[in-house]
This record gives sequence, C-alpha cells and structure tokens, in this order.
Amino acid sequence: MEKEIAWDSIGEILRLLRISYDLSISELSEKTNISKSYITEIEKGVKTPSEKIIKRYSIGLEISEDTLNYFFKSYSHKHLPYQKLLMEILRKISKL
Repeated sequence: MEKEIAWDSIGEILRLLRISYDLSISELSEKTNISKSYITEIEKGVKTPSEKIIKRYSIGLEISEDTLNYFFKSYSHKHLPYQKLLMEILRKISKL
C-alpha cells in the first residue's frame, strides 16, 4: 500500500528543500514565477500548493516531480526536529 502524503507538512518540506538548495525566497520566486508572499504562505502551512505550483517548485529546484513526491511521501509523516529533518533531506539530495 502506497503511503499517503500528509499535506499539512508539505510547506515545511518545501522550505527545507529551498534552504538545502541555498535559495532565498526571492531567488525561488524568480525561478518559479511564484510570488514571494505565496511561497511564504506555502512554507508556513497557510496555503496548500496545487499540482501546478508543485511543478513550478520542481522546475525552480531543478529536481523532478517524482523526486518531490518522494520527499513528500517519505518525510511528511515524520515529526523530527528541524535540524535532523534538514540533515536527512540533505543526505538524500546529495545522492541525486
């Protein structure tokens, strides 16, 4: 059975990915054509990104949508301290 995505954690995962790629909100906004305020709302969990927005994130981060979905499925259910979750994501990114 495939693991469902916990959508309330997606913003945090996207924020950690952005940080992992050393991008500011402004830089990601330029790469994705998503407004800085909307990125902030997504990362704070105020908004849930649509499939279209997730596609833009994958383009901006230069990773496939499949990889993004892997991160969502793998980490959206984990309740780890921020630093530990960031380190796990960085380890996975380094293997891409």
